[in-house]
Amino acid sequence: MLKVNDIDVYYGDVQALWDVSFEVNEGEIVALLGSNGAGKTTTLNTISGLLRPRKGHIEFLGQELSKMPAHKMASLGIAHVPEARRLFPEMTVKENLLMGSLMPEAKARREESMERVFTIFPVLKERAWQAAGTLSGGESQMLAVGRGIMACPKLMMMDEPSLGLAPFLVDEVFKVIEQINREGITILLVEQNVAHALKACTRAYVLEVGRITLQGTGEKLLRDEHVKEAYLGV
Repeated sequence: MLKVNDIDVYYGDVQALWDVSFEVNEGEIVALLGSNGAGKTTTLNTISGLLRPRKGHIEFLGQELSKMPAHKMASLGIAHVPEARRLFPEMTVKENLLMGSLMPEAKARREESMERVFTIFPVLKERAWQAAGTLSGGESQMLAVGRGIMACPKLMMMDEPSLGLAPFLVDEVFKVIEQINREGITILLVEQNVAHALKACTRAYVLEVGRITLQGTGEKLLRDEHVKEAYLGV
């Protein structure tokens, strides 16, 4: 579904990614793991067209993305749930959800998608007319994911969905990620909670200082000595 081939990415003259390559197959949950500053968010922003690779190519369902404007990504079936949620705080929960369904296909399925979101996140239905800026951290994350679902994506990219959440809410977020995946959405997950991510994912890549250093199934990386020492505290 998604192929990232040998991309180099810079911020001005400062290089952030070196020869990054990975792929996401339809139906998978693929995790991109690493510490702060490793280049995870940079990778997602490059796929979304917010940054441009200076070298390499990105393909989604056979289409070249590297020079495509960011605003066209949603029409291809890519949803990006960004770090820190990026909600519209003065708009209601329902209005935020509707903002996720502006593309023609998504707009035609708004009622169906809204019901799907409210089934997955009943609390959002209760808060439908509440300003998004008044939600708790967990509710805000639910809304950010719900807005992504409203886009009817083929691929959902999620950037640190568990960031800042209480442990019991982290468990709930990962249950939702697995549920969404079972319902047909392929997931590319950026996450610092390595233990949860590896248990949930099909495959994972470890990004360190802008380079892919390890890859394998979640089960394999959970047993990897470097992963255990560097990320799991074992």
